[in-house]
Amino acid sequence: MNTVMERVQRIITEHTGTIVKHDLWGLRKLAYPIKHMNEGNYVHLQFQVEQLAVGRELNTLLRVTDDLLRYLMVELDVRPPKARVPRRPLARQAAAAPARPVLAAPVVPTAPVVPTAAAPAGPAQ
Repeated sequence: MNTVMERVQRIITEHTGTIVKHDLWGLRKLAYPIKHMNEGNYVHLQFQVEQLAVGRELNTLLRVTDDLLRYLMVELDVRPPKARVPRRPLARQAAAAPARPVLAAPVVPTAPVVPTAAAPAGPAQ
C-alpha cells in the first residue's frame, strides 16, 4: 500500500499539485467480499492540481495497479455558489399581486331577436 501511495503522491507533486488532506483510515471490514477478501485498508487523499491530464494519468495508474481492490476519484467543484434571490412569502406575493377584475353580476343571455315582417322574404318583382 505504501508504494502505491508514494507513486500517487509523486505524480501529483511532479505536476505542481498539492496534497490538501491525507488520512489513513486503517484496516476496515468491507461491505461485501471483493476478490475473496473481507477487509481492506482505507485511505482518503484530497489533492489539488491545475491540469486535467494529471487526473487521467492517476486514473490509468490506479486502474492497472493490482494492489488496489477499489478506488474512487471525484472532482470537487470549488467555484463559489451563485447568489440566490430570496423568495417572498406567499402572503406578500398575494398582497403585491395586481387585483383581478371581478364581475359584479353574472352575464345573462338575452332573448333571441325575431326579425319583423316589414319586407317579404321572397324575390322582388
